[in-house]
Amino acid sequence: MRVRRPSLWPAVIVTLMTGAGFAGLKFVLIGELAFEYSPKDPLIFEWMDRLVRRCIDKGTLEEAVSQGLAAVLTLGVLVGYLINAPLAGAWRCSRLFVASSAGVGIGSLATLWINPWIVASLVGVAYGAACAARGKVIPLLSRATRRPNTQVSGIVNSCLVVGILTGTVMGTILREKMSLDTHRDSVMARHAILFAFMCVATVLALMVRPPEPRPIPFAVGMRALIAGTASMMRQHWALLAAGGMAWGIASAASLAVYIDAIDDTRLDLTPTRASSMALFAAIGAIGGNLGSHWFTSRRHVMGSYLALAVCIGIYPHVVHTHATASLMMVLVGAFFAAPTNVMDARLLALAAGAGLAGRGSTVMSLVHNVFIFLVGFGLAVPLFLGLMSATQQFYMLAGITVLTMIVSSRARLRDRGTQAHLPADGIAVASGIAD
Repeated sequence: MRVRRPSLWPAVIVTLMTGAGFAGLKFVLIGELAFEYSPKDPLIFEWMDRLVRRCIDKGTLEEAVSQGLAAVLTLGVLVGYLINAPLAGAWRCSRLFVASSAGVGIGSLATLWINPWIVASLVGVAYGAACAARGKVIPLLSRATRRPNTQVSGIVNSCLVVGILTGTVMGTILREKMSLDTHRDSVMARHAILFAFMCVATVLALMVRPPEPRPIPFAVGMRALIAGTASMMRQHWALLAAGGMAWGIASAASLAVYIDAIDDTRLDLTPTRASSMALFAAIGAIGGNLGSHWFTSRRHVMGSYLALAVCIGIYPHVVHTHATASLMMVLVGAFFAAPTNVMDARLLALAAGAGLAGRGSTVMSLVHNVFIFLVGFGLAVPLFLGLMSATQQFYMLAGITVLTMIVSSRARLRDRGTQAHLPADGIAVASGIAD
């Protein structure tokens, strides 16, 4: 009997939908917490109310809330790491995707009745399961479909970026078209739409069925977690750190650009039109991901990050229209995606070659989200305190990108000493990447 080869499309579609639902909820909450915030309603703590009102006076409330909410969501992912890491070895990829999609869907409704900042942290925990599943499924599908690991990683990561950016547009449209100025039912409707969207993703998650290694019991995975994480950090710190910093920059930059476009002293776009710029970033990211296996030398990686730093640093000075903003976002997406996919794919290939696909994916997810949290939190605090202007956050992000370039110079994209120990898919990746 002929065995049917596993397909990429279920994992690709679920990755896209989970990312879209997560981003959609984030931008709905940003709209509700920032754009629909009424200073007439005092906050529960006097010091918090005073801080927010000072932020309003400085004109940085939207920037502070957007970066702060992103940091809270990411903090949930980090807290959930102790659960999702051993689950990646104990559970099949489909169960991880189901748990993530269902969790984001339930959280979409829960924010109607529970403090959204608290729910956001719990949604982050649920989304972390999808991060673990995505990283685990890439090397497994690479081997099963006989495709290069970098190619599979590029396809899946492209869909993740498309999903996140599509969710940005979806969440903004839901918030703008169903405004609090109309009726409470409209607010419930926007959250119900997100819930229904994630229900579809939950059903499709059941179809993700790559051939998987023998499961590792949860207790065993938990005991090995700390030792395994420390080991990977020692062996592949540059790959982990540079990739994580890049994702942190991309997350913070997308929010900075979105708020900058809405600012009436800058582009003065409607929220929906401003969010459409995410589509241009997606175009650049798709091109960067899919073409990354042709630009995999160390000098290409460093050059791409340097170009990214320049684009971010000059953004507020060269972008004055929707057209120039769209063009710049294509460049930002490409210069971010190409080098980052090279390093992420290399790390996952090494982990899979050592028989640790699940651990490799969760450690990578942990580090990525550590830096997403650190970068977002590092911007949110000075913005809340009025110590940094909206324009200055672009300069800070550019500086962090330069630091990422320096870290990437220490990444060994081809380690001849380990090629002999890699399986066929790992060898294919290693032989295609040169320093």
